[in-house]
Amino acid sequence: MAIHKLSFSERDLKFKQWLAGLIDGDGCFTLSKKGYAGLEITMDIRDERALQAVKNVYGGSIKLRSNANALRYRLHHKEGLLNLINDVKGQIRNPNRLVQLNKICIKYNLNLIWPEKLTLNNGWLSGFFDGDGTITINKSNWQLSISASQKTSELLTPLVELYGGYVYIDNGSSKSFKWYVTKKEDILKLIEYFKKHPSRSAKNNRLHLVPKFYELKGMKAHIALPETFLAKSWDIFFNKWLNFE
Repeated sequence: MAIHKLSFSERDLKFKQWLAGLIDGDGCFTLSKKGYAGLEITMDIRDERALQAVKNVYGGSIKLRSNANALRYRLHHKEGLLNLINDVKGQIRNPNRLVQLNKICIKYNLNLIWPEKLTLNNGWLSGFFDGDGTITINKSNWQLSISASQKTSELLTPLVELYGGYVYIDNGSSKSFKWYVTKKEDILKLIEYFKKHPSRSAKNNRLHLVPKFYELKGMKAHIALPETFLAKSWDIFFNKWLNFE
């Protein structure tokens, strides 16, 4: 059963926008041949906290997938599902997800609401980042990047106008389009965004380390002589980064 209904407060609106972004990235609305409607979200095992946040509001179940590196959240009971659909209506942007959601809306005689143009101060990106985003440091040039991948460019192109970066075709990925941000000023603006709209995945731990990265890199700690305290401080930082601590 659903545990509590969300209000129209700004805090709850941010959660609804985050959830829509997460569903657009990692979720799937389902409707079986027998007419059973549901929602599934699959995430890395380190992201249990994000799925727990969804379960706390709408009910449902979280189970370890057979490969043991992923968790799957499932929501099938009608009350929780209708509450969730009511909360994310007008926030879902992924064309595939809209098609899936529309089938459920037809089943329950609900109106599908199309999303308005994405704005800078919308929690959608934080959820989408939790689902499809990455934050990495390239060891060949010590460049930090925030990126997200999709099979089409439709969801990614609006991000460039709002948050910087660019979109390119990634030949090495099954998801062929990638939004890619590397400029320090754009990354730091994104960090400010994530302070207002927190990531709920394990990636949040890396987001918190970004200012430290620029501080140490500014002191050339990444190329400091071994055995110096500067080199040791870089090693401590980089171990935290690798371990998602």
